[in-house]
Amino acid sequence: MRDRHPRIVIQKSAQAGISEALVNVGFWAADTLYAGRGHILYVMPTQSQAEDFVQSRVDVALQESAYLRGLMQPEPPTIRKKPDNLRVKRIGSGHLYFRSAESARQLTSIDADIVILDEYDYMSEEALTLAMRRTASSASGQIIIASTPRLPEAGINAQYLKSDRRRYYLTCSACDLEQPLEWPDNIDMVNARVVCSTCRAPLDVLRPGRWIAEAPGNTAVHGYHLNRLYSPFANIGQLIEASEGQTIEETRRFRNDDLGVPYTSPRGGLTPDDLDRCRSDYLASDYAGEFTVMGVDVGDPYLHVVIRDVKVLGQSGPRFYRLRFADAVQGFEALPELMERYHVQRVVIDEQPHRFYARRFMSEHGGALARYVDGVSGQLVEWVPAERVYRIDRTALLDQLFEDVRRGLLTLPRNARDLGGRNRDGMGEYYRQMLVQQRTYERDRHGNPIARWIDHGRADHFAHAELYCWVAARSHLIGQRNADLMRINTWEAEPTVERRIRDTLYGPRVVIGGITHPSDRPVPPRESVWMASWRQREERKS
Repeated sequence: MRDRHPRIVIQKSAQAGISEALVNVGFWAADTLYAGRGHILYVMPTQSQAEDFVQSRVDVALQESAYLRGLMQPEPPTIRKKPDNLRVKRIGSGHLYFRSAESARQLTSIDADIVILDEYDYMSEEALTLAMRRTASSASGQIIIASTPRLPEAGINAQYLKSDRRRYYLTCSACDLEQPLEWPDNIDMVNARVVCSTCRAPLDVLRPGRWIAEAPGNTAVHGYHLNRLYSPFANIGQLIEASEGQTIEETRRFRNDDLGVPYTSPRGGLTPDDLDRCRSDYLASDYAGEFTVMGVDVGDPYLHVVIRDVKVLGQSGPRFYRLRFADAVQGFEALPELMERYHVQRVVIDEQPHRFYARRFMSEHGGALARYVDGVSGQLVEWVPAERVYRIDRTALLDQLFEDVRRGLLTLPRNARDLGGRNRDGMGEYYRQMLVQQRTYERDRHGNPIARWIDHGRADHFAHAELYCWVAARSHLIGQRNADLMRINTWEAEPTVERRIRDTLYGPRVVIGGITHPSDRPVPPRESVWMASWRQREERKS
C-alpha cells in the first residue's frame, strides 16, 4: 500500500490478504523510520487474537525473510520463548507494537506514527478515538482501519460510507469495458469463473487495473473496498455453493465474509430504517407532565436511562408510548431528579454489575430489578416477589422488543437520531446502540439450533434500557397467574382518559397477599405497586 493519506478505511472480505499487506506496511514503516520515529501500533480485537496473529503470520514472515531477520533486535526465535516477543518487534531502529483493543491502558501507553486497527467491527467504539490520540505527536500520523463488515451504517461500513469509496476497476480484454467485480454480474455460474459483466468473456483478475472513487468529494477519508472475487486463489465453485445457503447464518457469512458487504437478516436485528419509521412529529422536550415509566441499564460509571410515557388502549395494556428521555447519567444519585421531573411511576433497573447499589436505590426509591436468565418457564418475564426481581428470558424478550420497534409501537421523537449524544455518521449513541444486537443461531449439546442475540463486544446499553422500560410499562400484567404477585383484577370504565392512565399505573383495585386495597386508599404517588406489596408484608410481620 502506497497511500500515505492520514485516514484510510478498508472494507474487505475475509481472507483477502489485507492483514498480510498491513503487516508489510508496518515492517516498511519501522525499517524506514517513518515520520522520523518508525513507531507502528497494530491493534487486534483481543489479546489472544493478537498473540495468535503474531505467531502464525508475523513470526513466519520474519523467519522467511533474510533481510527482515537481519534487522531484528534481537533476532526472532524459532520457538516462542518470551511473552514479550508477541507484543513488540524491534526492526532496525523502529518498533512494531501488537496490542489488543480490550484494554485502553495498552493503547494509551504508546505514541505511534501509524496505527492499524484490524477487524475494527469487533472492537469497542472507543478504539478509534484512542487510536487518533496515539498519532497526535507524530510528524505525519496515519490511521488505517480495516475489517470485514457486519451491519449497514455501522462499524467499518459507516467509516467507508464517509470516505471517497474507491473500487478497483478491471478492463475486459475482449470488449474494453472497465468494471468493478460484483456478485453475481461477473460470475459464470455454469463454468464457475469470473467473467465480464457485458460480453461474458473471462476476466484476468491479475491484470493491472485502477482505483476509481465513487464519492470523490469525500477527501477527508480514503476508502477501499475489496471482495474475494479479486483473489486469484478464490474458489468460484465454492462461492457459488455458499451463495445458495438456506439458513440466515449461511447467508450472513457469504455476504460478510465472501463479498465484504454488510448484511442484516430478516428479523435478525434492527436497521436505521426500522428506527426511522418509529419517528413521530414531536420532540422529547415537549413533555407535558404525563405519567412515565423508566428503564435503567447499569454500567460503570454511567447509567443509561430510557423514560417513556404510557397511553392505554385496552385491557392488554400499553400499546403505544412515546420516548421522553434517552441519555447516560453518572451514578444512581442522578435518578431521583429524573423520576421527579418526569413523574416516573415505575422503574426497572439492571441488577448487575452493581447489585448492592441497585438494591439500595430500590429500597429507598422503589422499583424492581431485572435479571437475565435462559428461559423462564415459557414466559417472557417472571416476577419473583421475595426478591423483587423480574427474571427475564433475554432472547425471547429482545425478540419481542425489536418486533415492537418494527411495528412502530415504540414511538420516537423526530430528533431521535441525535439522542444519547456523540452524534457521528448521522447517528447519536441511542441509534448506534439499538443497532448493535444481532440474532444468530448456535447449536446446543444435542445439535439443535437455538437463537441468540449477540453484541460482538460493542456497547448496547440503550437496547437493554428499552427492554427494562418495556417491562416497567407492562409490570401490572406480568405474572397474573402468580397468586403471590400483585395484579390488577378489574378494569372498570372511567369517565376520563387521565383516570384510566392513573389506574393503569397505580391499580384501581390491587390484590396484595390476599388483601384488596379499598378504592379510597390508592397506592401513594411515587410508590410502585411492588413496593406497596413489600411494605404490606413488613407491616403484617410487625
